[in-house]
Amino acid sequence: MELNERCLGILQYLKKNRDYTKVSDLAQAFNVTARSIRNDIDKLETFMRQNGYGPFEKQHNKGIRLKENDGIKKFIDQVICNDTPFKYFYSKEERPKFMITKLIQATEPINISYFEQKLSISRNTVLKELNSIEKWLENRSLKLIRKPKVGLYVEGAEIDKRKVIIEVTSETISTEEIFSYVNNKVAQSKLNNLQFDILFSEVDIDFLNNLLIFAEKELLREFSDEAYSNLLTHLSIMIKRIQLNKKLYLPDNIFRTDENSKDFEVAKKMVKEIEKKFSIKVPKEEIQYIALHLLGAKTFKSSEVRQEDGLSDVAYKMTEEIEKIYGITFKEKRTVLEGLLVHLRPAIYRVKFGLKLYNPLFEQIVTKYKDLFLNTKLVCKHLEEYINSEISEHEISYITLHFGAALENHKERKANPARIILVCGTGIGTAKILGTQLKREFEVEIVGYVSSRAAKTLAKRDYDLIVSTIDIPDLSENEYIKISTLLTRRDIEKLSQHIRARYTRKDEEITLEKLLHVIERNCAILDRQQLEVELLYTIKGNGFKTYEERKSKMLGDLLTKDTIKLNKEFTDWKEAILAAAQLLLDKDMIKESYVKAIFDNFQQLGPYMVVAPGIVLAHARPEDGVSKVCMSLLTLKEPIKFGSETNDPVKLVIVFGAEDDKGHLKALSQLMDLLLNHKDLSDVINAKKTEDVISIVQSYSQK
Repeated sequence: MELNERCLGILQYLKKNRDYTKVSDLAQAFNVTARSIRNDIDKLETFMRQNGYGPFEKQHNKGIRLKENDGIKKFIDQVICNDTPFKYFYSKEERPKFMITKLIQATEPINISYFEQKLSISRNTVLKELNSIEKWLENRSLKLIRKPKVGLYVEGAEIDKRKVIIEVTSETISTEEIFSYVNNKVAQSKLNNLQFDILFSEVDIDFLNNLLIFAEKELLREFSDEAYSNLLTHLSIMIKRIQLNKKLYLPDNIFRTDENSKDFEVAKKMVKEIEKKFSIKVPKEEIQYIALHLLGAKTFKSSEVRQEDGLSDVAYKMTEEIEKIYGITFKEKRTVLEGLLVHLRPAIYRVKFGLKLYNPLFEQIVTKYKDLFLNTKLVCKHLEEYINSEISEHEISYITLHFGAALENHKERKANPARIILVCGTGIGTAKILGTQLKREFEVEIVGYVSSRAAKTLAKRDYDLIVSTIDIPDLSENEYIKISTLLTRRDIEKLSQHIRARYTRKDEEITLEKLLHVIERNCAILDRQQLEVELLYTIKGNGFKTYEERKSKMLGDLLTKDTIKLNKEFTDWKEAILAAAQLLLDKDMIKESYVKAIFDNFQQLGPYMVVAPGIVLAHARPEDGVSKVCMSLLTLKEPIKFGSETNDPVKLVIVFGAEDDKGHLKALSQLMDLLLNHKDLSDVINAKKTEDVISIVQSYSQK
């Protein structure tokens, strides 16, 4: 029988939740329809029966749960961690990640048949994956070698190989999953299990954990959970590579830590313990490498906030410029500056050393806080000038969160709030923006931001409630409340049962037509359709609803099998726009003049129709040649650059035409809902069957 990643995820979800779980809750947790969850449940029940565990317990209006059975939880762990009699279907996203990690870590060439057997895929599929992997590795200064009768292996500098392993690991294994493995020695998914086996087998994880706790105490810092996970992974990789006699050479142009610095001293002490534990000799270059990782590690807290002259000036200039942009003066400016310095110091070392920082919330931040992100990018020029290097957008997104939290904290607070400890795996910036969201919704005081590892040490008299974005292994489920990193409506409902709301917030319904009339009375509108798109994207992206008074076409009426094309390849953006428009031309919904007007708009005004990361909504005016309200959707096999500084490259092309000012608003509103749901948007972009896209579209047409 064949199971997939979501099926195993449902088993894990039910294993953690001892109470009944509704199908609707599972659908929301996995961002799919209730129908998809029911199909998964049927499949899982068949699987459970075949293995002697029977169906789930079901109760009307309550949902489903695992039957109380001493062996069922062990069985679920076995299903995930071991080869079992069922066939697991690895997704297109999972396969290359495992293959890259295996190729880098392999001690000898790997035969293609190994991947065929391990991933249950055909030889042709393996070859296609290898073609993509080869290009991916080339962009990271590594070369995939394919030798007949010998096998596959990767050539390149040891430092580049390690950077690749860290990059792949950070993208596929969450902080929460690493903690679960450290505490329980159990992976959360099949892919995790394969990767953990490669990364941590025959390495004493508890020893490394204690080593990092030692480093925190010595450096007077508390690493973020994300940084802790990265350091744990790095140390394990280092040990395994030294055992394989793989020597690390740092290029001459790489920044080196002062050997008299505290970080280098701590790195030496850590290495001494590693040498004793694993009976290996660690070269001096490796000590430098560990010290650089310690310097670049994100922290939750630091008792050694140093007022470095140059960096302090940079932080002050950045903060002052944000104040000017938003017309405010921070009430607690010193706190803002100190928090910014805590983030900037390791960021500088990451940039100097070329350590890539991956922010799992990047696209959500750029979408939800687009203006603030662009303003933060603007003020980061001071930091770029200071270190004479360009700052990546992922680094900037974390700084965006810091300024976002400071701007929200600028607002007044009420007295006698509930005292909240906030646990967030991705770092202090993310934690603070979540904290400000909580303070906006509830009467709370955030008395501390801590890592999940530090939560167990807190005295209960010092707080009223712990709120966490990840599982806390050392606390029971009733000792904290778990919510998502970017506060959702469901999270607010959950928290409302424990803490007092700041105010009763209504789901205000805004009539888009009324907003447009107000704007028209006071401004000259150059592109009404573009204004509609940006207003809807902003309104819905900030949690409000719109209400269209006039009946109009639904999204499902416009996006049909005839107006959807998937996974197509083009050489440039013009070809992509033309292909999407052709779907409407073929149905006589638009005229050639309308397509020309779209291209003219791009030429005259630039890529302003690239409205969000990876998405272009191409359009012109109704009078340019629209026969009836219409829309087409085209996904790209390979992303294409449209010239947008913040939203390139594009993966999804939508062309729409409006015949008047009103008839398309409902469909456009539903489209915005879809584009703001990251899971559904990802499913659309990666879909192979038109029917799958139509199913998603129809689910929004009913709203």
